[in-house]
Amino acid sequence: MALVMFDYDGVIVDSLEVFISRFSQACLEHGFTGIHEPKDVIGLFEGNVYETMMLRGIEESTIDKILKRYEGLQGEQLANLELFVGIGEALQRISEKHFIYVITSNLSGATIKILNQNGITCFIDVIGAEKEKSKIKKIHNTMSLHPGIPAYYVGDTKGDMIEGKLAGTQTIGVTWGWHSPEKLKEGSPDYLFNTPEELANFLDAVE
Repeated sequence: MALVMFDYDGVIVDSLEVFISRFSQACLEHGFTGIHEPKDVIGLFEGNVYETMMLRGIEESTIDKILKRYEGLQGEQLANLELFVGIGEALQRISEKHFIYVITSNLSGATIKILNQNGITCFIDVIGAEKEKSKIKKIHNTMSLHPGIPAYYVGDTKGDMIEGKLAGTQTIGVTWGWHSPEKLKEGSPDYLFNTPEELANFLDAVE
């Protein structure tokens, strides 16, 4: 048995278009003008998105306001979001053998709503940005609940791979999300998979 922690956007749900449009709008409304085109948004995820924003001069209190505004804007689009093909079945398979969590830079409420409306109830918990912005801290806290077993973090960005490694997990990159395989490899993932079925097959073999 292992602990498997999943990113949400770009791993479970195909949300890039919605995120870019709505998060960009929330940022611009609160004075963060460093976003001009989609690649600027995606580039924030080469590290921790919120740490990157703070390094660019955005105060944490402003980030909280951006998150709150994004929550409202995102809510208007939730019905339009779709899961990646095969990920629902893969998650169910993985949950039958392992402890699984969602650890995301998105907000817990919106994440849970999408999971529930797609019939996915196999996660022990969903830990979003409103609870803690650092994925490293969230991963550490979750690992402390399940000591002594292998721990994996599954993500789709270079930043996910970096944070997972810093937190002490084995990292799994998936190529159907926001960053290209080449960009993911810059984060030195321990494993790289091209389909949800490949991911589930690998984790089926983990004792």
